Amino acid sequence: MSSIAKKPCPYMEKCYRKNPIHFSDMSHPHLEKLLANRLDDAIEIPAVLHFTCNDRAQLLDQLKVLQMVLRKERDKNVGNSLSMPSNSSSQSPTTSDTKNDLKEKAEKHNKMMEQRRQDKLGQMDAEAEALFTAKEEGESSKRKRNQELSTSDASVTKKIKQLSIEKGNYSQGSQWSASASQSSSTSAERDASYAATGTSIMDMYQACDSEKSRRDVRQKAIQMMRRSGYVVSVAEPGEFAVKYALSAPYHLFFTRVERSKETYGQQFSITFPEILDRSLGEIVNSLHLNFMVDAGWLCLQYLLAGQRTDMMILYADRVDEEKLSRNITMIHVEMPSRYGCHHTKIMILQYKDDGIRVVVSTANLYSDDWENRTQGLWISPHLPLLPESANSTDGESPTGFKKDLERYLSKYRHPALTQWVWAVRKADFSAVNVFLIASVPGTHKDVEADFWGHRRLAYVLSRHATLPPDAPQWPIVAQSSSIGSLGPNYDSWLSKEIIPSMSRETTKGLKSQPNFQFIYPSIENYKQSFDCRNLSCCLPYSAQVHSKQEWIESYLYQWRATRTGRDRAMPHIKSYTRISPDLKSIPWFVLTSANLSKAAWGVQRNNHYVMSYEAGVVFIPKFITGATTFPIQDEDDPAVPVFPISYDLPLSRYGSSDKPFVSEFLRTRL
Repeated sequence: MSSIAKKPCPYMEKCYRKNPIHFSDMSHPHLEKLLANRLDDAIEIPAVLHFTCNDRAQLLDQLKVLQMVLRKERDKNVGNSLSMPSNSSSQSPTTSDTKNDLKEKAEKHNKMMEQRRQDKLGQMDAEAEALFTAKEEGESSKRKRNQELSTSDASVTKKIKQLSIEKGNYSQGSQWSASASQSSSTSAERDASYAATGTSIMDMYQACDSEKSRRDVRQKAIQMMRRSGYVVSVAEPGEFAVKYALSAPYHLFFTRVERSKETYGQQFSITFPEILDRSLGEIVNSLHLNFMVDAGWLCLQYLLAGQRTDMMILYADRVDEEKLSRNITMIHVEMPSRYGCHHTKIMILQYKDDGIRVVVSTANLYSDDWENRTQGLWISPHLPLLPESANSTDGESPTGFKKDLERYLSKYRHPALTQWVWAVRKADFSAVNVFLIASVPGTHKDVEADFWGHRRLAYVLSRHATLPPDAPQWPIVAQSSSIGSLGPNYDSWLSKEIIPSMSRETTKGLKSQPNFQFIYPSIENYKQSFDCRNLSCCLPYSAQVHSKQEWIESYLYQWRATRTGRDRAMPHIKSYTRISPDLKSIPWFVLTSANLSKAAWGVQRNNHYVMSYEAGVVFIPKFITGATTFPIQDEDDPAVPVFPISYDLPLSRYGSSDKPFVSEFLRTRL
């Protein structure tokens, strides 16, 4: 422990924080008492506590963080009278080695997080003055990446809650025996062997060779986590196919919010295991393209769904250090420019019948993004295997989705993706009714320019979006979780490129530009959020960037989502649309990973220049309902379902004292 006296936490036994910095600065006697002489051991919460505790799962999270902090302080102050005594002489070599491994892992993690924090501050301080060059745009993307990685130190300890129980827990035979008592003798013998060797639940699961054995291990994992005091909220398998059918014709979902019970029964709410639900088919292989990935957490989702974990993951940043089995391939995406970002969020699931399913979302693959934030997902229908006699052009969607997805995957130029390009090529996409809109890094010329970014959106809208004569009165409503460097005024990029692209429609002729309305959380929105309670954040917008474009405040609107029960769930979702003046209909809708930035959407120089990988889908009414608009309020016509919008209407403009959330706000809360 530290030799420097700490001030007691003012919240005392009611402290809810789980941030390592907070525990480094403040003392918590009620927690420290539980860890006395147990800094290297698995944490066990006594049945009877010496203080009032209403949330044992939160308590365990806090103890995990505090244990890590105290271990670090102890190791820095060997010989200090407050340090824990060594008992290595009484340990067996195997136990000693395990504890040393855990200690080294904790130290490595602390160093990594501290370095990332310093990198983030350095990036903020190094923000360039000019805002039009590619370098500044890239710096913004890189800053976003570093901030997303470092804004929630507690996420690593939360992972422990959702991953397999640590090896030390498996050596406790009584726990394991209780959960294994209903298994067959063969299973029991295998479990005893795993327990003796300290093998994790994920190792057990990946060794399963049948559906029954996967179900058994899944049930054990849930039982063990619940016995340890964790809140394991899992949708029961086998029921999602009905919910998916009821989501037609849009198949658009929002993530369920753990702290908002109102979202649990909603038809359009979804948990990660539901995406993998066996009622949709038995998964034999998966492809994940994403930005931030916690591979261990991702494997647990497959365990909870009772599905195989064979998968390929292309990622930008990995936030865990779990040892993975050989059936999981991790590929780091090398960017052509160090300022770009692999920000895409796509899944392709391959089933036992060789059919596939495509999922396009806004969520990273780690726990925070799936718990108490607002995320959006589009899930394709099952796309069956074409007959062997089919031509290469068969099975195309009316929207050209198949060709666009093939083109996107091919842009990675990675041999490992060849099998997935072929899986797409051999699938029947005729049931897909949305357009794919993606971005890939590079300078795009001639026809190629209309394949990517805002140029692609303009191309689709100009051919398929139909608006009434009063189109200029239908404002463009944008909503994202970050803001890039947009220039010194509205005309620099928004009015010059983005607004014209989003104003395109099939009707030709000169029209005035529509108004622009941008939904982005204010500081007050964040203060009321679930993220604020945990001092985590998914809004990597810096004060340095905002100081150069304060004009954006004239276009800002609050995050309000009481209608869907997501008012306190900060939006990591990104969406773009136009809304009728009476707030009853929209002519199109975009769900995408792309924030409002040049790096994501592209900027016009001599050619169309894009810096990041992004992916989204465009909903156009004539391909889905046969109409020219989607209803967004309950109408008399039950034949056309209401299109789900996550935020409240009418929009709430920023007040005179409101300011957009910037990441520096977190420092004032530590």
